[in-house]
Amino acid sequence: MRLTEKHTILFVLILFIILGCKKSSSAPDNTDEEPQEVIIIPDTTFSVNSGSELNDEFWQNVQTALNDGHVMVRFAVGEYMLTSTITVENMGHDENLLMLQAERSGSVIFEGEIANLLDLRNCKNVRVRGFKFTGDATGYAMRVVNSQRISIETCYFQDLPAVGYGALGVHQSSTDDIVVKGSRFERVGYDSHAHMIYAAYGVNRLSIISNYFKDCSGSFVRFRGDLSDKGVVYNNDFISTGNYLTGINPVFIEIPVFNDVNPGDERMGTNFLVTKNTFSYGNMGNQSTRYAMVFHSSGFNPSDRNYLISVADAEKLTNGTPAEKQSVMQTQLGLNADKILFGGNANINVAHNVLYRAWNNYGSEGPWTGIADIESAIASPDEITTEEEAINFYK
Repeated sequence: MRLTEKHTILFVLILFIILGCKKSSSAPDNTDEEPQEVIIIPDTTFSVNSGSELNDEFWQNVQTALNDGHVMVRFAVGEYMLTSTITVENMGHDENLLMLQAERSGSVIFEGEIANLLDLRNCKNVRVRGFKFTGDATGYAMRVVNSQRISIETCYFQDLPAVGYGALGVHQSSTDDIVVKGSRFERVGYDSHAHMIYAAYGVNRLSIISNYFKDCSGSFVRFRGDLSDKGVVYNNDFISTGNYLTGINPVFIEIPVFNDVNPGDERMGTNFLVTKNTFSYGNMGNQSTRYAMVFHSSGFNPSDRNYLISVADAEKLTNGTPAEKQSVMQTQLGLNADKILFGGNANINVAHNVLYRAWNNYGSEGPWTGIADIESAIASPDEITTEEEAINFYK
């Protein structure tokens, strides 16, 4: 074979190898990667700062622009010392997104010695992103009421020692499809009534995704009746150091009812997905309530529930077979064990993963009070691999 022919063959072989390598490297290595965020470009931008007057006329102009396209209200970097609540009311559009956006994440700081710093009321299709809430608010740092399709992303709820109810409140039965994602909650509240996220009175489809929670005076996340339901808690870090306040370690996720009338008017939801989270309690402080998830009853029975179960049923719920526990849960408590999905979490120094707890209160006289471990009765979730799957789980 001539030298030129050898060179030609060698060149072809090298070219084939190079092209083959390029082709194989273009294939995705991991099919479970999170999808890239779709960037939404606003059609209209309103720029505001700490001196701007966010009055009714301003928000009407925002709504007018929203009727024609996506709108961003961009808050300039700075400290906003509020003397009245920023209230966004009756805002939104079915197709066009309203974006309340910090100019730089964590550098638009809302604080003030008032009840609530930011309220969304009767709104739809709104994204809130990048704000920091801190200081001496006495009710909630942020509250969402009677609203749908609200996303709260990369916000900071930090050092809120005076809030009496929660860093973030999500309320009322018409409130649906709320996502809290990629945010930080740290050092919240002064007693057991304060929570990091307080969902109450029939909230539906609240998804808590990839957040960081550290040290709270009350249960970290609360889904309170009446029938707050279809809650998703996915890929979050829950940390109680035992060093906060007097050394407390509260419940991480609580589904409670407080029935102070007879018959009661609150019932627990039964559809929950809790997976891929880390639940971590410190070795310091009170070690008596190191519970990841608790269904809690305080007070009287509603007309269609028997939360004040008999001693015999309490024995089944505590020490019975999974089938016996499921029967008590379904017939007495209205809890469908197959719909309570808990699993795939990392637990550090957790005493119980899933409990039912009953207290007498407001004059009720139930035959049994205490805690019953119900983890063996509930279902394990199917594998959820992305935030999008978790958010859409109940859709």
